[in-house]
This record gives sequence, structure tokens and C-alpha cells, in this order.
Amino acid sequence: MASDTSATRTPHRWMRRLQGRVMPVELERRLADVAIRSAFAGLDTLGLIDIDLGRTRYPVKIQRDLRYGDREHSGRADFYRPDGQRPRAIILYIHGGGFRIGSKDSHWPMPWILARHGYAVLAIDYRLAPEHPYPAAVEDARAARVWMSAQAPELGIENLPWVVAGESSGANVALALGLAHLVASDEPWARGLSENYAAPRAIIPTCGYLQVSNPRRFEHRRRLPAFVTDRLYEASEAYLRTRDPESCPLVDPLVVLEQLERLDAELPAFFTAVGTADPLLDDTRRLERAANRLGARICAHYFTGEFHSFHAFPWRPASRTYWQKLLGFLDAICPPEGGRRPDQRSSSPCASSRGGSTSTNSKRSPAKLRKVTT
Repeated sequence: MASDTSATRTPHRWMRRLQGRVMPVELERRLADVAIRSAFAGLDTLGLIDIDLGRTRYPVKIQRDLRYGDREHSGRADFYRPDGQRPRAIILYIHGGGFRIGSKDSHWPMPWILARHGYAVLAIDYRLAPEHPYPAAVEDARAARVWMSAQAPELGIENLPWVVAGESSGANVALALGLAHLVASDEPWARGLSENYAAPRAIIPTCGYLQVSNPRRFEHRRRLPAFVTDRLYEASEAYLRTRDPESCPLVDPLVVLEQLERLDAELPAFFTAVGTADPLLDDTRRLERAANRLGARICAHYFTGEFHSFHAFPWRPASRTYWQKLLGFLDAICPPEGGRRPDQRSSSPCASSRGGSTSTNSKRSPAKLRKVTT
């Protein structure tokens, strides 16, 4: 893999140094969290979060600040569930924020919408960079996944299929966690997952930053505003610090997927979406190609002209379409208890829409590693 793990070459590094002196990362984090939460609270007051998607909506019950994990790796999580309704699945939701900002509290609309439509969701906080670079986030995600399994009877989610989802940087963590259940890894945080725990029924990376080791690649595709370029380098530098991705390949889960030639185990289904104006567009395109090559079922939606994390604004037409497609996908792969789970080779739950193009693949193929240059 050809990669550039250093962000020191970006001409905007001096801006970050100045920013770090004027606004320490902890202050930036708190201000961003308050701003996002306040914006969503205002939109909710205006009725712009709880939109009608043409589906049954359930009251949502939330248990806040549950402590997950063990003494070594622990964090807090909020547990959302449809009140009075047996969930169809449990979704481990991992928020975005460039690995540096964001929280379960700031990104509450996404798990809330899922619970409103019949799904239980565990939305987690995890340790953030740069104080806690890789593998802190995936260590915490693993701890949450193991805790979720152990606590299933108490949470009322026993025997339910599980799904892992995230957006932006959270999509990276979600994809890495999902792959760690499929591919034996020497990375300490991933050991034992593929042998001892069931793989997710589906992996849902939205607008994902799926390879952090080479932010320079984005500059080769198109001319990006200096601020956007700097944010991409900033996230890469904060998450990787001095780590060599060759020694921790799951920091780039997309590249791991691209290197697989075959898998003996059945791959989870994938749902992914991105706007065509998103600087991270190419990572989703590569994910689609890799999943198709491996024979995985993938629903990939491209929304013309939409920006990064467009799905977080549910009153907008494209976001509305995103949620309708995602919920339809989940309904298809997670039927009600007693219902028949669709065969991987059956008709796909993906459907094309005016909001974006859709790609599907329902074939399977059995996993060797293939060297990929990116």
C-alpha cells in the first residue's frame, strides 16, 4: 500500500498550530458539542427532526449514560428503544466528528430516528484524538460491542441481530469493527472477535472517511477549498499520530477490504451513502467496488450535489430519501421475529431513487490477501 501518513506536508499546518494556541482542543470540542446540540434542539422545536417517512412511528424510551466496557476500556452510552415494541435489531451507532469532536449527545437525531422506527440503538461515546489516537476509538467500540452482547437480557435485546453503523469518522470505526469479526487480526484490540462473536448482520458506513493514512489522495481528484483540505489532514494526523498503518492495518478498513481476495464466511450486507459534493466521495466508491468484487450484498446510494453528512438534516428531500432507503434496507435484512430472513442470493433490498444511484450485488465468493496500491 502506498501511503503518506504524515500531515506535515500540508501548507495549512501552521493554521492548526495557531488554532491550537488560541483554542485548545478541549475548548473546541465543548463549543462544537454545544453548537451542534443547540442547533438540533432548535430544529426539533420546529418539528424538523421528527419527520413523517410514511412509516409507523413509535414512542422512544432512552436510558442515558450507561457505563459500558471494563476497567481497561470503558465509556458511556445511551440506549434508545421503541417503547412498547420488540425491536427488530440492535444497532451499535458510532458518531462522527473527524475523530476529534462529537459525542453521543451531539449526534442524538440519528439513533433517535432509528428507534422511532422500530430499532434499538446503543449510541456510544468513545475516546477522542489527538489525546487518544488509534486504536482508542476501536478499542472502545469493541468494548461496547462485547458489553452489549453480555447485557442483552437486561437490555431486552437477546436473540436480536446486530448491526454496526456510523458516519464520517464513525463510519471508519464501524467498518473496522465489522471487519474484525470477519478477518483474524494480530492487532490486540481485534483479537478474538472473529472466533468468539457473531459478525454483524449489516455494516452501515455513511459519508465515511475509510482510509485515513493518505489524505493527499483527495487533492489528486479535485481542487478542494483550503479549509476542507486542512480538516482532512487534521483528522488523519490526530487519529494516526506517529503510527505506521502497515503495523495497524485496520486503521484503514477500506484498504483491508480491498486487499481481501475471498472470504470463507458470509459477508454482512452493506448500506452506504454519500453526496457527490462530499470530499469523501471516492472512499464510498472504493467501498462499493471492493464489496462487489467480494460478492457482498451492498446498497450504495449517491446523492447528486449533496454535502458531507447531508443525512443529518432529515427535513431536506435528500436526507428524507436516505432515511427511507436505510429503513427499507434494515427491514429487509432484519425481519420481525418469526419472519424469514432473506437469503443472500434473493432479491436485493436496494431500490433506485431520484435522490441517488444504487448499486447491488447478491453473489458470494469465498479470502486471501491481495496487495492494493491506493
